Formats: sequence, structure tokens, C-alpha cells
Amino acid sequence: MNRLDSFAGDVRYATRTLCRTPGFTSLAVLIIALGIGANTAIFSLVSAVLLEPLPFVEPDELVVIWDDGSAVGGFARNPISLASYVDWRERSTSFDGIAAFQSRSYNVTGDGEPERLDALRTSPNLLSLFGLQPLAGRVFAPDEVAETTPVVVVSQSLWMRRFGADPNIVGRDIILDGSKYTVIGVVPPHFRFPGAAVDVFMPTAFTPQELANRGVQTSYAVARLKAGVTLAQAQTELTAIAEALAIDLPTASGHQGAVTPLQEEIARQTRPTLLILLGAVGVLLLIACANLANLLLARGAGRRHELALRKALGAGNARVVRQLLTESAVLAVAGVALGLAFAVASFGYLARLVPTSFPDGTAPAIDWRVLAFTAGIALATVLLFGVGPAWATARSSVNAALNKGAGRGGTARGNRVRNTLVVAEIALTVVLLAAAGLLLRSYVAVLHTDPGFNPKDLLVASTVLPSLKYADHARRSAFYTGVLEEVKALPGVTDAAYASFAPLTIRGGFVLVTIEGEPAITRETMSRYIVSDRVITPGYLETLGVRLLNGRHFDERDMAASASPTVVINEAMAEKYWPGGDAVGKRFKTGGLADTPWWTVIGVVGDMRQMGLDVPPSTELYLPANHLVPQAEFFWPRHLIVRTATEPLALAGAVRDAIWRTDADQPVSTLRTMDEVFDTELANRNTQLTLVGAFAALALVLAAVGLYGVLSYAVAQRTAEIGLRMALGAGPSTVVRAVVRGALALACVGLAVGIIGALALTRLVESFLFGVSATDPMTFVAAAALLLLVTGVAAYLPARRAATVDPMAALRDE
Repeated sequence: MNRLDSFAGDVRYATRTLCRTPGFTSLAVLIIALGIGANTAIFSLVSAVLLEPLPFVEPDELVVIWDDGSAVGGFARNPISLASYVDWRERSTSFDGIAAFQSRSYNVTGDGEPERLDALRTSPNLLSLFGLQPLAGRVFAPDEVAETTPVVVVSQSLWMRRFGADPNIVGRDIILDGSKYTVIGVVPPHFRFPGAAVDVFMPTAFTPQELANRGVQTSYAVARLKAGVTLAQAQTELTAIAEALAIDLPTASGHQGAVTPLQEEIARQTRPTLLILLGAVGVLLLIACANLANLLLARGAGRRHELALRKALGAGNARVVRQLLTESAVLAVAGVALGLAFAVASFGYLARLVPTSFPDGTAPAIDWRVLAFTAGIALATVLLFGVGPAWATARSSVNAALNKGAGRGGTARGNRVRNTLVVAEIALTVVLLAAAGLLLRSYVAVLHTDPGFNPKDLLVASTVLPSLKYADHARRSAFYTGVLEEVKALPGVTDAAYASFAPLTIRGGFVLVTIEGEPAITRETMSRYIVSDRVITPGYLETLGVRLLNGRHFDERDMAASASPTVVINEAMAEKYWPGGDAVGKRFKTGGLADTPWWTVIGVVGDMRQMGLDVPPSTELYLPANHLVPQAEFFWPRHLIVRTATEPLALAGAVRDAIWRTDADQPVSTLRTMDEVFDTELANRNTQLTLVGAFAALALVLAAVGLYGVLSYAVAQRTAEIGLRMALGAGPSTVVRAVVRGALALACVGLAVGIIGALALTRLVESFLFGVSATDPMTFVAAAALLLLVTGVAAYLPARRAATVDPMAALRDE
């Protein structure tokens, strides 16, 4: 017989042997599959997001440059001013190129319904900075700008969606905000610009006024490091530039460039969640390995008689070991195959964790390095705890192993190893249960947080007005008035209003305020006077159902051409600047400039959670959408909020038609309910809770199975002892209590170790918690109680079986 036939025979025999114990085999394969499948899935996701290089030329050289305003009490990541971009471009030597860009939106008309497009006004070198090779046409020339040559590059998505993948798209004219532009190229599908999906790229020269203005920070910058220049060297140079500017230009003081690798930046929000999942799935793998080891130890001890018999019949030690290795390999291969299927099945769900800013096509896929690593761990566990004990048994005395009852024998050392593994499983399970419990309590706390307004029966529509068509305030005002009249007249609509941004749709929107009667703002006190702002039409706060605490809401008086500057503030702002007093009638300026008007407070309303349900209400002010408000596009109301008496989405079509009756060329880019906005806000927490909770549930099941296996084996080992005790008068209840007491003793040791570990490790999820401490006693007590309950259930079945032992039969068997 050749070696191949011999190996095939070993595999067939191993398969038959495993099939004779279907309970053990199924459980072992499932444990391997769960450990490998979960780890392969999560590690493949992490690899796709954090480790795989971006599909650009030399992606490690690409960086994002932010404005770091932390020195003046601001944020560490702010948009930049174009003046800063000019400084870096002219003074730095660390970069091969720096590109500036601004997010804009344009309305495309013709070729179907009007549509709002996300666009970038960008310096002409942006696309070439990435080394982009277009699908069709070309990218911008270094001196090509839309102000003199109206050209654009479009995305592959827009090309296919709106123009049917027209092969003659290059050279075709499109209408954006009423102006004609010529398409000169199409970017490939993998180029999703960091931060958002972009439909149109427009080369822009930027005006001298824009390039000189340091007070307007609405731009962004990406750059490519020169070969050999490190991130630290680039950061040092930008810091030096900021220090030099602070001496030459006091207005630049307190702000400097902050360099971040591009891949790190676009994965920034998802990275913490992925690291939590990595930790959770790693703990699950350890639990699975401990569980598998326990099963194999019990099976190995139970096979002493069988292996000794084979040895007595002439099988050598090498032949026995070879067969054991084959059985272990069959188990491992079956577990790996099933785990691979689990991993692939989970990719659809895990794809939601890929940031939308990543290039199209970025998704979790089987990472063979991860699969090989986890499969290696599973195989090592199978070999160590499956072959090792059985091999030791095979080497022992044949006569001793063939003694009756040897199959149920076990050494004190073996029992200690199995008990230690159970304790480890329970301890690790406590860590996962505590983490899942804390995330669950945080999720519930967020769900029950009062947002400060009534989110039910609200419809939110986005209408971003084109800057050229609506540059005049009077024309914008006519549009808002016309839309609101049309919408309020619809059956089922109870109220409607416009705002620059609806709650929970944007985290930004801040302004510097100067309070009348307070000392001048200094660099050290600047952070105290940064306030969130919204521009609204009359009726907005009433439509949301925000409480009026003092004064009045906006009305038509505040919108008139002769209106004096009036403002409504929230309770947090009133308490911060006029504590214990009446804020109505008080005055302040916005923007920090001497020539801006004094705004008079006419009303104080309740606080809303506009930046996030888990973010405390900030100081906020509401400006009326009149001619006194700054005319920058950022301040233009763009979100229509509609209160309905029926299901909001049932009115979506009617609301869209009402907008088009006012302006047939105005796109309605989104129509969603406020409940959908809340769902988006909670999506990340929901995913965290679902995955960590699933891992904790699996860990709990594995711990219960491991405990059950150890107790079942212990009962089988102690059959003669239990029979003797019952023959001497011990009742069934006494036997049950003894078995359950032993299980609870193991569980208590595991709980003690696990709680200590959990108290240390759950601090890693502290930044994700809301309304609950990382050491919350209730969560730890609940986790311990649940684990004790599961332990009791897992111990009861073997205990009941022990209580039914026939004393005489057990004694005769021995």
C-alpha cells in the first residue's frame, strides 16, 4: 500500500471514528467554526479598512492638513482658511504638492429631473496629486480653472446614473446652477474622495479676497509628502511656520497646521469601533480554544481503554499517534470550512462598518493571512489537547489501561487542567458580558434621552439653493415663503419651517460672540464665547415643539426690511452669560468684528441635543433668515421641516411637488423622517451593541457547554463513588447539591478573576459609554447573576443524572 492510500485510509477511519461520537464531533466542529469564523470576519474587515493601502499612487505619502485651534480653546481638527493654504504652499518644503478644496453643491438641470450634485471647488492640482488615471478624458491642467475655462470632471457614478454611461461624455455640456460646463474627464469608480462621494470636480482659482481671508475657515487641504520626509518632520515645519506667522501677523496667532495620514483620517470615526470588535472577538477566540481544549481532554481521558486495546493488538506508538493526528486534522478542516462559511455570510452585515469616505469597492473579504493564523490556533489547540493526553495514555501500561473502568479514570492533574480551563472561560465570559452590558445600558440611556423637541411625525427635506440663481436675499426669501405657503396648504400638514440645518444632521455651525458689558475677548478666554448657531424662518422652533421659556418666538416683524437685529437663544446660553437673570433684552455681537450689529435677545427656548443624542446641549443661538444675517451660503436655510398629522413619508411626494411648484428646477436631494435621522444617529451604537452582544452570547453558550462537559465527565468518573455514597444512605438531593455546589465553586472563582479583569478592561470602552460608568455596579452584578444562573442550569443535567445512579449497578461495574 502506498502512502497516499495509507493516508486516505487514515482519513476514512478517522471520519468513521468521529461519526461514532456525533455529539462530541458536532460540538467540536461548531466551536472551531465559531472561533475561526468570527475572527476571520472581523480581522478581514479591519484589514480592509485599516491595513490595506488606498488605491492611489504611493498612498502612504498622502496626508490631510487641518487647522489646529486647540491653543485658543477651539477644536484640534478645524477646516482651514485659504490664507493658511497659501502660507503652507509658499513657505513649506516638506510637500511635493498641496491642494485646497471646498465642498459645494450644484443643481444639474436638463436630461431628466433636477438633481442636487455634491461637488468640490478645488485647486487644479487635486486629481493629479492623487496620481489619478481617468476612465475617460483627462484631468485638469495646472493652470486650468472654471472661471476662465468652464470645465468639470465627473464621477463614474454620475456618468452612469444620469448620462447612461454615454461613451461620448467627454466634450458634452452639462448645466450646473444655470451655467454651462464642458465635461473633460471621468474619474474611476475607486476614487471616492475622502469625506464624501463627489459627483463633480470643478477647478477653481479662488478670488484674491478668499485667499487673503483668515477669518473664514470653510476649506480643506490634502498634500503629498516628499520622498524621505516623515510625518513628524512635516509637522515640525508647519509648527515653525505658524510661530513665524504669529510674529508677522497677530491675526494668525493660535492656529497652526496639523498633519494626519490620509488613511488614518478617513478611518478615524470607525477605528475605535473596530478596535472594540477586535478585542471582543479575540476574547471569544480564547474562550473557544479553552472550550475545545476541555472537550478534547475529556475525550482523550475517555479513550484510554480503546487506545490501550489497539496497542495490545499490535499497533505501535507511531501508528496510534498518526491516527490521532489524522482525527485532529479532520476536525480542524471541518471546523475551518464551516468557519469560512460563517465569515463569508457575515460580510454583508459588516460592510456597513466600512466608512462611506473609503473608495468604492472597499469591503471585507477573506484575508487568507488571518484565516491561516486562526486556523493555526485551532489546529494547535486540537493537537495539544487532543493528541497529547491520548498519546500519554497510549504510552502508559497496557494492563493498567485495560483494567475495567480505566476509560473513566482520570488523574488529579488532568482534573485540575480541566477545572482551570473552565475558570478561564468563565472569567473571559464575564469580560464580554460586562462590556456588552455597558453598551446595552448606554444604548438604552441614549434612546431615553430627551432631545429637547418632539421627533414624531416630522419630515425633513433638503433643498440646497444654487448660489448664482439665489445670490440675492430677496429672491431666497421669496423661495422660502413660496415653498412654506405651498407645503402648509397640503392636507395632513400641521406646520412647516426652514432652517440652515435640522437637528442631528451636522456637528458644526459655530460663531464667536461678544457679550455687551463683558471684557474684551482674549486668546485665553476665546473658547468661552464660541456658540452654536442656526438660521431659521419663523415657526421653526414651534414646528419642532421646542419649549418657550421666556420672551417670544420669531414672527414676521423680525423678517421685515426695517427689522432690528433680533435673536432667540437657548437656556444653556442664557445660564452661561446671564446666570440667574433675565436674558431677554440683553445684547451681543457675532463674529467678533467691531462693525457688526448688536443682536437683541427676544426669547429663550429649551435646550436641544443638536450635535448628537449623546452630546450635552451646547450654547446655541437662532438667527432669523432676514437680510441682517451674514449672506454666506453656509447660513442659507436648506432643511425644510414639516410636521404632519399622518405618516410623514406618505406626504413625501406632495411636499416634493410643492417645492417644484415654487421652482421647477430646484432638486429635493433627501426626504426622510426624523425617526430615520435618529436611526442614522444610533447606527454606530446599534452595530457595536449587536456585534459585541452576539460575541457575549456566544461566549456564554460556550462557557455553559464547557462547564456541562466537565461536570458530565466528572459524574462519569465518580460513578462508583456516587453509587457507594448512595448505598450508604445519601439521597438524590444530596448528590445534586454536591454536583451543583462544585460547579458554583468553579463559577465563583471564575467570576472573581473575571470581574477584576473586567474592571480594568471595560475602561477601554469608556469613551463609548453614555449615562453609565465603566465600573457600573448594576452591570457587573447582572453579568455575575446571569453567569451563575447559566452555571446552575448547566450543572443541573449532570447532577440529575448522578442522582439516578443505581448504587448496586455502579458498584458491580467497578
